[in-house]
Amino acid sequence: MALFTRPAPAVMPETWTPEGTLVSQRYRALEGATVLVYTAAADRGITHYAAACMGCTYRAATNTAHNPMSETDAAKAANAHAAGCRAMPRGVPACPGETEAAEMIRTRLWARRYGKAPHPVHISDFNAIRIDRQRPTDWIKALLASLAQAAPGFLTATPTSSGQGTRFTVQPFGRP
Repeated sequence: MALFTRPAPAVMPETWTPEGTLVSQRYRALEGATVLVYTAAADRGITHYAAACMGCTYRAATNTAHNPMSETDAAKAANAHAAGCRAMPRGVPACPGETEAAEMIRTRLWARRYGKAPHPVHISDFNAIRIDRQRPTDWIKALLASLAQAAPGFLTATPTSSGQGTRFTVQPFGRP
């Protein structure tokens, strides 16, 4: 038995950066929880931001007009949440298993089937759940490709006009 062994240092939410994200700002809530402003790999050449509280369930990726947030919008949302949130710090969330992370993506896509027209899928659609899912953009793209191959009536994949990538589209439920 070693006399001077130390446990591995615990990762603190104040400095943690979830896999697949770039944290640009951090805010402190009233009771100490950390509120993150972050982004992920941009698709379509546009960078969208999101905000997430590490003490409660607050997640935001769209502004009040339901448009993707800029860094300024996300910072305002994070600051407003931090000013009123009384959550205690919960620490860094556990990284979900592959099956659970894939189910989070499937559930988010399934909600898009309730329209009458096909719904285009963008990587930024998953910004709000990046903290909970903790997977990089390449993992999401690979999952989307496998879903499109396994269930083409649910999700379709077509090459982009530039030939540099794949466009995914959620298909609506068949209506009589």
